[in-house]
Amino acid sequence: MFIDLHIHEELFSPCSWMSLEDAVTAARACGLNGICITNHDSMEIKEAAERFLRKCDFPVFVGVEMATKEGDIVAFGLDFLPQETPTAQEFLDFVNGQNGFCFAAHPYSRFRKSLGDGIFALRGLHGVEVANGGDMKEDNAKALRACERLGLVSVGGSDAHTVDDIGQYATWLPKFAATVHDLVAILKTAKCYVVRRNAMGAWVRR
Repeated sequence: MFIDLHIHEELFSPCSWMSLEDAVTAARACGLNGICITNHDSMEIKEAAERFLRKCDFPVFVGVEMATKEGDIVAFGLDFLPQETPTAQEFLDFVNGQNGFCFAAHPYSRFRKSLGDGIFALRGLHGVEVANGGDMKEDNAKALRACERLGLVSVGGSDAHTVDDIGQYATWLPKFAATVHDLVAILKTAKCYVVRRNAMGAWVRR
């Protein structure tokens, strides 16, 4: 299963310029088998995504990109969010308390709030976004080195805010995920890997 783990839609992420419907259309067109909506500090799209899934039969999983005090962390499997802005460690503890899965988003980005080397002091982080569509190659390379040093799960996502950004990077899963709980369980096996589209438009391992 090819899935983009990091996408924003316009209804609950003001920084985005695409609807959920447009994101799914673009995802289908580039050969993805599912997408994750990870709006900033919000999971309010969840109800709309569930309705859309029933209508279009295309997996749409809802997570969140939480702006912690030190940097952004993406998480899945949560039933609710913290009421106040947490520290990175507080959010990791929160996610693990709900048996979720979380990864450091664009940890070395020079454009967005990122954990940087603070990633090495955290406990309970599951993965690292080693390929982010909005980051420079050098930033992604730093993220990959940090992920390997920590022995965490490597994931990729477009961090799309427009339809043209969909599918720059994605993550291959060894099994089909029907629910967000399936997604969490599969990601925790660490048997996934990052993919990109080649010049022919086919998904290849990065």
